[in-house]
Amino acid sequence: DLIRSALVAQDVRGDKIGPLIREGRPDKGMPGLNLSDADIAAIVAFIHDTKAKAESEGGGRRSVDVTDLQTGNADAGKAYFNGAGGCAKCHSVTSGDFANIGGRYEGLTLLHRLLYPGSGGRGAGPAPARPTATVTTRDGQVVSGKLMQLDEFTIVLTDANGWSRSWPVKQVRVSVDDPLRAHVDQLGKYTDKDMHDVFAYLQTLK
Repeated sequence: DLIRSALVAQDVRGDKIGPLIREGRPDKGMPGLNLSDADIAAIVAFIHDTKAKAESEGGGRRSVDVTDLQTGNADAGKAYFNGAGGCAKCHSVTSGDFANIGGRYEGLTLLHRLLYPGSGGRGAGPAPARPTATVTTRDGQVVSGKLMQLDEFTIVLTDANGWSRSWPVKQVRVSVDDPLRAHVDQLGKYTDKDMHDVFAYLQTLK
């Protein structure tokens, strides 16, 4: 709950929220996002504005009931899952993490699993492994390891020996393997209808 988050309460012009967005929380399955300073500032402003409005209204918020989320069409969700959404390319509804998912989760927990897989929470599996990266230098040296930071200026990774290595991005070739990258990209493509349709479809998988 960002509105009641201690981190948000302590944030001053993005000094706490900004690093969290860029670095993520790998231990909880939240990947870091490579966003511009302007995008980070916009997110910070939105969070603080939402917090201020919520506090000015007073009172508490009621919990979200499962019925509050019943606005989607399961058939449309199935079509999106197998078609435009590309979900079926990586996920099977008969085995693995999506098998019987509608019987194992419901309500906000199920919606959270759809949008932020591997991010922890009740009933969630272990957090996914940190993304890995391979750096190839101009002289042909190849170094692989866990990706710790990647922005428009610098890439930092931890190699197999536990050493932290860094390079200017413009001076090397970088290849990143992030199991959750497709989900991060998908968040920018979902419409509200898409999300609720897929949610309705997942509820039928029991």
